[in-house]
Amino acid sequence: MLFVIGHLGDYHVPRYEALMRLAARRGDEVCLVEVFGRSGFYSFPQTRRASFFEQRHECVTTLENDVSDAGGRWLNVFARLTAIIRRIEPDVVVTLGYDTPYSLWLCFVRRFTRPFGLIYMSDSKADDGPRSSLKEWLKRGLVRRFDAALVAGERHRDYAAFLGIPRWRSRVGFDVIDVDQFSRRAAAAHAAADDVRRMRGLPQRYVLCVSRFVARKNVDVVIDAFARSRLADHAIELVLIGQGEDEAKLRALVSRLELEKSVRFLDALPNGDMPAIYCLADFVVLASEFDQWGLCINEAFAASRTAIVTHTCGVARELVVNETNGYVVDPGNAEMLATRMRTLALDDVLRERLAARARLAVEQWKPTTFASNLMELADCVLDSDQVISRAEHE
Repeated sequence: MLFVIGHLGDYHVPRYEALMRLAARRGDEVCLVEVFGRSGFYSFPQTRRASFFEQRHECVTTLENDVSDAGGRWLNVFARLTAIIRRIEPDVVVTLGYDTPYSLWLCFVRRFTRPFGLIYMSDSKADDGPRSSLKEWLKRGLVRRFDAALVAGERHRDYAAFLGIPRWRSRVGFDVIDVDQFSRRAAAAHAAADDVRRMRGLPQRYVLCVSRFVARKNVDVVIDAFARSRLADHAIELVLIGQGEDEAKLRALVSRLELEKSVRFLDALPNGDMPAIYCLADFVVLASEFDQWGLCINEAFAASRTAIVTHTCGVARELVVNETNGYVVDPGNAEMLATRMRTLALDDVLRERLAARARLAVEQWKPTTFASNLMELADCVLDSDQVISRAEHE
């Protein structure tokens, strides 16, 4: 198997490591091609990635070390990727996305060289914003060139089916985190709570929102809902972690609502620092107009914290089950969100019960799920006579 990704970031490393371990147990070989050695998104050091590459694994190649995943040097990328495929002759190639330049090139390569199974990974779903009929028609023509898809959840499988991937050739588990490591770090931070609060500048009690500061993330709705909830009267603050083009507008909104003493802005932090932030929060809010998944909720659940999400987030009704381990609300409805925030913040017993269930729920969304479902897809693609998976997954 050849695994092709634009940039192997901290989130991707545990997934790929789980795939390596599973392949070794099966006697299979997995090779990694990272297209770009730098991230165009994360400004802070990626410690998990650095540790992975320090181990100097065999069959790991970075095509362009000094170029970010924003793109560039495509002719060289295509030439080197083609040479690797010809050299190792993979049975199956797994790639990130169906419309990235390197994924499109893989479609071309397998058409005109030795054939191989082609699987894409994606967390797109139908309600990720407005859709153009023409673009969707073009996507269907493109996606049908792939054999299978590893996606985030069931709604994502529905969208893959709409684009041309039959359900028996799709599986869930793309958006997972290293739950065990995250949980251990959260527990360690909780045991030293006072020291962590002092070092990080955290209040005694707070609601947490981890998000990019862009319009579709609806961070302004979170601030509005926090004001309506009047949780500040109970010495509960709102902590916002992120960065983005709307930060000035959000700070102005906080000032206009006279919440300067109750809302704190923190810069985006390395993933390794986040368990401490999650575990000391009362709960987490993700109020996006739409979100393909919402990995911050995986992290919240791994830190034994419950969450409120909008129904247009991918995690809704998959990882987050309304009134079972968290709450699902309508996007843009500040009053509904405020009511749920107030309920969770002021009912300690309810909050802890939902948090305990949240921790159990995220056990199903680990890197082992990613690895086993991806390997099952590879087997499915290679076995044209397979009918068991088809019956189980239609």
